[in-house]
Amino acid sequence: MLRGISIALCAFVAALPAFTQVKSSSPLVLDDGIEIITIDEIPGRMMDAGLFSGPLTNERRLEYMPDGKAPSAVNVFLVKIGSKTYLIDAGFGNAIKENVIDPSKIDAIFITHEHGDHVSGLLKEDGTAVFAAPVFINKKEREYWSAGKTPNSGLQKKTAKAYGNRYKTFSYGDSPAPGIVAIYASGHTPGHTAFLIGTGKKKLLIAADFLHAAALQFPNPDECASFDMDKKASIETRKRLIQMSIDNNWLIGGMHLPAPGYGRAKSNGKGGFDFTLGE
Repeated sequence: MLRGISIALCAFVAALPAFTQVKSSSPLVLDDGIEIITIDEIPGRMMDAGLFSGPLTNERRLEYMPDGKAPSAVNVFLVKIGSKTYLIDAGFGNAIKENVIDPSKIDAIFITHEHGDHVSGLLKEDGTAVFAAPVFINKKEREYWSAGKTPNSGLQKKTAKAYGNRYKTFSYGDSPAPGIVAIYASGHTPGHTAFLIGTGKKKLLIAADFLHAAALQFPNPDECASFDMDKKASIETRKRLIQMSIDNNWLIGGMHLPAPGYGRAKSNGKGGFDFTLGE
């Protein structure tokens, strides 16, 4: 079994092969008993400075990204609530291919947005559905990618077709499962969604792609990656979600934060934030 993973989750996360690229964190246990495991599908991934733009000069940007790179990740989150196990995003599907996640043990999948590194894992190579469970996605996000005029939307349309009536939608503010609330996070994509996990005092805000290079964007939240579709809205969302986590004493996590994929933020007094990985 994976070291550090509780008995309650051992049935859902298999032993890692010695050659795997996939790495799992020890469980984060909230005070209401909810357990969360971060699975990084591409450990050691780096973000290139050339992907970012904003008020910083290239020289200043490199002060935060030595050698022109910053640590990143491609995370998915397993969330155990009572007898149910949920998956937040499906990544590239590496965790499934390497038998780290058993699709038959997942009760529902909640998608933060439909970029390929978040939904490719929903489909097998033959284009059929990986999961028998329902998939939930923000209504605005689905409307955008399902529109005929939306470019580069082949994967998203194939996924919706493969899941049929199991491809369900939610709205901001909805609770698609007990202990999980969909938080407004539009900007990176039209229906980009964060998920607040927990019912007690200790909560985790899974803020999805609120940033892509923590070393650069926490202290400089006006910097945007080229992947951000609406940069102005992305900046506003990034600052708001981080500040929410500070004001409420929540942990904040993301799909591109290095292991363990979450941590705590605080103001640096200069219009940006300091960030520490872990609890």
